[in-house]
Amino acid sequence: MDVEEFTADLTTRNRERMKETVDQYYNEEYFGSLGDPEDVIANEFPYRGWREFFFGCLPANRQISLITEQGDPWHRDRDLVVGLFKQIRDEVKHARIYTNLAARFGAETDLATWTPDTYDELVAQGNASMNWDAPHHISAAFQCGTEIQAAFMTENLADYLQDYYPDVARSLRDIVADEGDHVHAGRLTMHRFASPDEFGRLEEISQTKYEAALASLVAHTEQ
Repeated sequence: MDVEEFTADLTTRNRERMKETVDQYYNEEYFGSLGDPEDVIANEFPYRGWREFFFGCLPANRQISLITEQGDPWHRDRDLVVGLFKQIRDEVKHARIYTNLAARFGAETDLATWTPDTYDELVAQGNASMNWDAPHHISAAFQCGTEIQAAFMTENLADYLQDYYPDVARSLRDIVADEGDHVHAGRLTMHRFASPDEFGRLEEISQTKYEAALASLVAHTEQ
């Protein structure tokens, strides 16, 4: 198996298990436990905005820093840098969509000060994405790992809200549409920097991130 085949397989396996995990915990039953659709928005949108901003921007920013140190950002790896900066741009946009919609429903969210109830679990998940020493290691945990969790969570929210607030659901689906580009940025980084002798290590990193993501999701939905 070469690096491209490994990357595709890792990404597919993570997509499948994150879809199953999100559907198990972040579903209509959970949303119904929060109250009315307005309660769901007030409870979930600040949380989702926080995740989009910090989980989306910090790992990609670290990847750019590592590519600058270990790669060739001015020439060979310019495409990676551009893709990762586009991801950061998208994540800021996603966070803004969530926080603006939250404010519309009375839940003002200043991401510089707003703190989620499950902060410790979220920080552990974030660290499992970014606390690695090579750009492709972050890819294994992040874009090719469990970042797709965010898309599935957003899809489930959009499906729940479709009949109540179709304009809100449409905005959420716009967020999901960007996720494929982010996965592509991670795959390119894997292709550029990974080697077959690291496959075991990359599997370990991906599993570490999955376990942190699962613990964070369970803590949020069962609090």
